[in-house]
Amino acid sequence: MKRYILFIVLIGFFIFLQSTMFYESVSIRGVQPDFVLIVVCVAAYVLGPLHGQIVGFCAGLLIDILAGGLLGISAFAYTVIGYGVGSVGSRLYGHSIFTSALMLFFATLVKGLLLSFAGAVFLAPGYFGFFTQGRVFLEAIVNCLLAPPLFFVITRLDERVAG
Repeated sequence: MKRYILFIVLIGFFIFLQSTMFYESVSIRGVQPDFVLIVVCVAAYVLGPLHGQIVGFCAGLLIDILAGGLLGISAFAYTVIGYGVGSVGSRLYGHSIFTSALMLFFATLVKGLLLSFAGAVFLAPGYFGFFTQGRVFLEAIVNCLLAPPLFFVITRLDERVAG
């Protein structure tokens, strides 16, 4: 239970951070990293698929509630990503920072696909805004570069809470 609370607090902190001026200064060509996705991927990678999808659902639901709009799209995307990263992470030997960064790269692409597909179905036909001008690929690279330090810090926090 303590581990859930840790990851939910981290998600809340990063959602708050994404609403500050600091977050806007971290952008590269108008693309900001998705800190919440990084926390969900680390949680899923460390805790496994079931816990990853629970943390992913809570994070996505929080994002949907705070952002407004169609409720459930982000919750669905983050739940799928939490389960997928947890399933792949549980099959790997050890927890390497490199593999977590690689999985985060692919998780960002999957998030873009899921949100674009849901936007095309529920919002506007033919909407694939996340893949225009290569924005999703740049976000995947930025997330991949931020993954190692955040993975290190979050796993150390998790070890302290769990231990």
